[in-house]
Amino acid sequence: MGAYRLDETKELALYGWVSSTLGIATIWDKPNAPRPALPYATLNFLGGSRSEGPSEEIYKSDDTFTYPIRKVLTFSVQIFAENGYLEYADDLINSLSLPTIQDSLRVAGFAIRGHSEPLDISRLLDTKFEMRVAVDIFLAYEKDVDDVPGEIRRVSITEGTLSSDINMIDPFISDLDIDTT
Repeated sequence: MGAYRLDETKELALYGWVSSTLGIATIWDKPNAPRPALPYATLNFLGGSRSEGPSEEIYKSDDTFTYPIRKVLTFSVQIFAENGYLEYADDLINSLSLPTIQDSLRVAGFAIRGHSEPLDISRLLDTKFEMRVAVDIFLAYEKDVDDVPGEIRRVSITEGTLSSDINMIDPFISDLDIDTT
C-alpha cells in the first residue's frame, strides 16, 4: 500500500472494514491512479486530523509527562457503481451499528463518532453518467504526546546551610533531601 497517513494498523483496519462490508474492489484514492472495473470504492481522509478537548497529564518518568491527545478525523468513502450504489452506502452505514465492526475498529484504536448522510455525487462524464455516492465517517483516536518540561524533581543539599529563602512547599519539588550533619 505504500506510505501511510496514519499508522499501518489503523489504515489496514479501515480498508479491511470497507472492503469486507461492501464485497467490491476497494482502493485508496490517489490522483491519476488506475481505477478498477465497476463497482468499486475509493477511500480517503478529508484533510488531516484535529485535536479536540483538553488532555490529562500522566506522569511517565522523572522528567517526562505523557498527554493523550484526542484526535478526530473524517474518513471519506466514495462508491462507484452502475446500479445499487446507494444500497452499498446503506450497507456501509448499517455496518457501523454491528458490534463486530465496532470491536475491530476499537482494536485498531478508533472510536466511531458518527457519519454523514449518503450524498449522491453522480456526474456527467463526456456522454455518460458516472453513478457514485459519498459517505463520510467521523472517527476519533488517541495519540500520546510526551513532554519534558525541565522541572526540578529532586534536590539534595549535602553541605552548607539551609537558607530561609527556600520555599519548602514548592509544588515543583517532589523530593528534598537535607543532610544537616
